Amino acid sequence: MIEYIMTRIEQKILNFIDGSGLLVPGDKILVALSGGPDSVFALYFLNKYKKRYGIELSAVHFNHGLRGKESDDDENFARELCATLDLPFISKKINVRKYAREKRLSIEEAARKLRYKNLDIFAHKLNCSKIVTAHNLSDNAETILINLFSGAGMQGLSGIPVRRGNIIRPLLGISKTEITGYLEKEKIGYRTDSSNLTDDFKRNFIRHRILPLVRAKLNPSVDEAMFRSSKNFESEMKFNNRAALYFVNRYCSEENGSLKINLTLADLFDGEIPGLILKMALQSEPGHQFGYDDYIKINSLILKQKGRRVQLSGDLFAFREENEIRIGRKKKNPDLELTLTINSAVKFGSRSIGIELSGKENVKFGDDKRIEYISGDGLAKEFTVRGWRNGDRFKPLGMKGYKKISDFLTDLKIPASGKKDILLLLNRNHIVWIIGLRIGEDFKLSPKTKTIYKLWTR
Repeated sequence: MIEYIMTRIEQKILNFIDGSGLLVPGDKILVALSGGPDSVFALYFLNKYKKRYGIELSAVHFNHGLRGKESDDDENFARELCATLDLPFISKKINVRKYAREKRLSIEEAARKLRYKNLDIFAHKLNCSKIVTAHNLSDNAETILINLFSGAGMQGLSGIPVRRGNIIRPLLGISKTEITGYLEKEKIGYRTDSSNLTDDFKRNFIRHRILPLVRAKLNPSVDEAMFRSSKNFESEMKFNNRAALYFVNRYCSEENGSLKINLTLADLFDGEIPGLILKMALQSEPGHQFGYDDYIKINSLILKQKGRRVQLSGDLFAFREENEIRIGRKKKNPDLELTLTINSAVKFGSRSIGIELSGKENVKFGDDKRIEYISGDGLAKEFTVRGWRNGDRFKPLGMKGYKKISDFLTDLKIPASGKKDILLLLNRNHIVWIIGLRIGEDFKLSPKTKTIYKLWTR
């Protein structure tokens, strides 16, 4: 009976590797070797079948320095194990506590990030084509529950991927119990991390308290059941991602540094925009982490009036327009004023504005509103560039009376999200030019004009 179990476990892994296409002849494999039962099993197994697959093996150990002498003993054990198996071995000490402080991460997350970062470095240095981590069925179940309790979406419920880039996980088809049973039968030693015996970490609490109850009271094969569910979620997620990308490409677009979402999209989904579509559309926003609150706030605008605005996470905001929602970044330095003199230019945000002395022979009127010509007669030599403010009024070219800037922009159908970027050029506190839109009536050229200024922006 015991011999059957041993053979079955190995055959399960072989079938899993072959079915997932994880190994091909000529692969150079770097095994992440902690010294614990999972990584020791992975190293032994791959070493036993390396000729079958035509692969080469190396191992790397990371000393986290979290448990003093115990951490050093783990490193020595891993080194001696590789010497016994005649396999190349490297190790590296990483300062997890320092990294956690600097990045404001938990010890668990800091250790994970440092491990993967250094795995990539060593794989490249050793010219390894693939990295093996020893995650198993039980790890997968724990990860799914952690993600579920944290409010994760379908990606979190998809569990640990069998393959991610050059990282492969050949043990995801077997459980922790199968691994330790195999090692004990074969009398293969391994190290036990004392921090894994406490409930100080979320994963340990789920491992020691929750999953044993589920196995005892609900489903003894919960690890296998959750793995099947996670792969179903993964398959559905791939389809959903492709579908979401279709809708993003069709109903979302970039314009003047902001994201524009056509509200026809909401009509297709019973009055709301699905979170996955919003998340995918906002991937182009650097540093932004889309969350559930963003989903709620953006969808809250659908039934609100034009001009309403909500603050999203980070420095993003969303505006309700006539037939769309626009998402952009908060305008910085709204009260900033810059001084501009003749034959010079200034940079205001991402825009440049300039004034040049011009001759009558150079005046060329056209449809390009980025270039205008005005009379400089009687004007001060210094101009001011600033954003428009509530209450600002000017006399638009072609009109006899004054008009509020806000009404003028509304008449031009400038969206609420676009109004915030409108700049003014002033002289002696009189609005000369709504930059890129219209000059003031009082500053137009006439046959009597002696001094001509060319205004431009780009």
